[in-house]
Amino acid sequence: MPRLNDADEIRRLLRRDPGWSVYALGDLGPAMFPKTTWFTPDLTLVLRDYGTAILFAMGAGSVREALATLDGPVHLQVRQDALDEIRRWSSVSSAQRMWRMVWSGDPAPARSDAPARLGAHDVEALQRLYADGQASGESPDFFFPSMVTDGVFHGIREGHEIVAVAGTHLVSWEEGVASIGNVYTRRDRRGRGLGRLVVAGVLGDLVGIETIGLNVRADNVAAIHLYESLGFARHCEFFEGLAEGPRREGVPRQVSNNLRASPSGSSTIRQGSSNTIV
Repeated sequence: MPRLNDADEIRRLLRRDPGWSVYALGDLGPAMFPKTTWFTPDLTLVLRDYGTAILFAMGAGSVREALATLDGPVHLQVRQDALDEIRRWSSVSSAQRMWRMVWSGDPAPARSDAPARLGAHDVEALQRLYADGQASGESPDFFFPSMVTDGVFHGIREGHEIVAVAGTHLVSWEEGVASIGNVYTRRDRRGRGLGRLVVAGVLGDLVGIETIGLNVRADNVAAIHLYESLGFARHCEFFEGLAEGPRREGVPRQVSNNLRASPSGSSTIRQGSSNTIV
């Protein structure tokens, strides 16, 4: 199967479904593109970054060829057809059912003085906030300090502490895409609408971005309702997972219905779930 190296051609294919491809479109920037390998047909991306490998697929047509280039575990962001194909050739140890949601632009984000734009000096306070959810597994699973300065983060402060935050996983003004993530409200401050305020603050700073997406667990009903009230719509269901070697050789095994992804399990992945706590 051929590989693609032409960013313009890759962009054209991804633009067929920018809501699903929001992260991949962000990888076309000059800092990320050298870390990517693209396969056809159907377009499969292997990104080598953050000390790991990540596989994103537009379909099932080239996932086998992409897997063949890997010599270790790979984090997945795929829909059901690609997941079934991956399971024919590799061992999938986890598959969390997710929703990709995309902002419709309506209603316009409400402005409030409560959330403040955060910067590099807030990283330690953010890490303390996220530590609040580590024991329960609720803290965001994909946060790097550089995201605060490279993207958009809004938080609500109480004294020297941050009690609620929303941020971005990526922002690409050149490609017109952004993804919201790293959303968390301290456990003793929930039920007060702080999650809504901080997400609205981030949306207000992303005005002009054409496609704004986020990932949320399919079983996180409260978060889904919050996002819908802010103008997000469910775009497509997909799976975050982890495929582990060794890759199967020879005749692939059959995939039966009971081998499809269960709604449990999780993985740490660049496209990690938003972990919205409202």
